[in-house]
Amino acid sequence: MNKPKISVIVPVYNVEKYLHQCLDSIVGQTLTNLEIIVINDGSKDSSLGIIKDYAAKDARFKVIDKPNEGYGKTMNRGIEAATGEYIGIVESDDWIEPDMYETLYRVAKTHDVDVVKSRFIEFENTTHDVRTSWMPESDVERVINPRLNFAIFYVPPSIWCAIYKRVFLNEHNIRFLESPGASYQDTAFNFKVWAMANRVYLIMTPLVHYRVGHASQSVKGKDKVFCICDEFREIERYMTSYPVLFENLEKIFNRMKLNAYIWNLNRLDGENKEVFRKQMQEELTPILKRDVVDLSDMTRKDRLKIWRMIYPKSVWLKIRYTLGNLTRWFIKDRQRNGFMETRILFGLIVIGKKPIVYKGVE
Repeated sequence: MNKPKISVIVPVYNVEKYLHQCLDSIVGQTLTNLEIIVINDGSKDSSLGIIKDYAAKDARFKVIDKPNEGYGKTMNRGIEAATGEYIGIVESDDWIEPDMYETLYRVAKTHDVDVVKSRFIEFENTTHDVRTSWMPESDVERVINPRLNFAIFYVPPSIWCAIYKRVFLNEHNIRFLESPGASYQDTAFNFKVWAMANRVYLIMTPLVHYRVGHASQSVKGKDKVFCICDEFREIERYMTSYPVLFENLEKIFNRMKLNAYIWNLNRLDGENKEVFRKQMQEELTPILKRDVVDLSDMTRKDRLKIWRMIYPKSVWLKIRYTLGNLTRWFIKDRQRNGFMETRILFGLIVIGKKPIVYKGVE
């Protein structure tokens, strides 16, 4: 077989219930020149047997069976084993559209880009509810540089919606954090990609069905409370080799950290939530006070909500929030069609309007 156009990495750990649907969706791709690298990370169910059955019928499969080492090390093993022009990722409990890789590869070759990324459809496993992920409409269907069009940094990481030029990943040593048993390991990988890529193409078509809400996705355990913090430390470690670039990306990095920490706080409960909140206070208070975080798309109410999350027992913040709610009967900010509007008289009259500008840096 000719050199694969795309190496598809599939990390597997105890997903026998969903693995057939996942692998069928890869085997059935309209782009057939694929290398399918399936890595069994010490599964204790029948996942390995299922993988071997597929490999026996399809020569494109490359099976790696190893003891459990965690997601980061598993993904890095896959990148090292890949020989394709581009690399794709499919999570073993998700499934993809039949023309996903044909679509992404065609765009990649037409525009000669480092990364092509699509949207995804989130599938709630229990209720079967679906919703489509967000992308900045001003940046889709054209070649962009993330350092000049940095709204892309705020797109959900969803690293499995994309293909990456293999030489690009290797040239910049873009790999996953290898903390065993960790979560959120798409966070640092995603930042590294956008920080180093020069040519990226986003497409509006959703091509991945992302399954949420099943038991194996639990991230509320005590051992996972600070995993998100480890990811941002990994970004800082990686970017020490690019100090000028990191300084230029500081406000974006801090906003990503703010978003991620708030998201993580809302997923926790009980003692774990309070423990993490103290970590938030320690890390986020200095950057908010120094104003080194991108808050260009936030209303004053949103900013006050952040402070209340960090300091929920502050009487002064409760008073300010209550007074702000009273004031907002007469004057309030809101986002609308890419603009931040200031309105008065119950929102009937616009007295100020300015565009929300995501201005990047080189």
